[in-house]
Amino acid sequence: MKIKFKQDKETILKLLESSNLKRKVRILEKLNGVNEKDSIKILLKVLEDASWTLREKAAYKLAKYGNRVVPRLERLLTRGYWFTRAAACLSLGEIGNIETADSLIELLLNDENPTVRKEASTALTKLATQEPLEFSDMIRELALDEKVLASILKIIADADLDVHKAIKEELENV
Repeated sequence: MKIKFKQDKETILKLLESSNLKRKVRILEKLNGVNEKDSIKILLKVLEDASWTLREKAAYKLAKYGNRVVPRLERLLTRGYWFTRAAACLSLGEIGNIETADSLIELLLNDENPTVRKEASTALTKLATQEPLEFSDMIRELALDEKVLASILKIIADADLDVHKAIKEELENV
């Protein structure tokens, strides 16, 4: 028996308050009847859910909206629970907007939670891999101290030596 529900933001948010994870995942997978603005609001709210599974699904769905959600995701990086910040990093890494590198570096250097730092590191690596030259330019513009730059380059080297080499060469060609 299939249950149909009214597809509006308030109804969906109320249904997502359920403690049944399977039900919440099904609801999240069927957001197609909700307008884009409400879908984004719902997905941003889901990033605050206690379930990593649900947050991860919401993060990937948010990434499909691209740069339209970047400002909201960047706001989440500075507030809320650690798991919300980690999920926002995941989404930003998928979007691949190089302009978010400074926010991700800030988290990598200063967040107390190791999961948030790991997700920020993964997101930075994705940015570097997608656009090594733009990433180099962004890093140069940030004028990071040598120790910070070395730690970022090490993270990239651990993920992809070719990208690391390209970025390092570009940084040296000043």
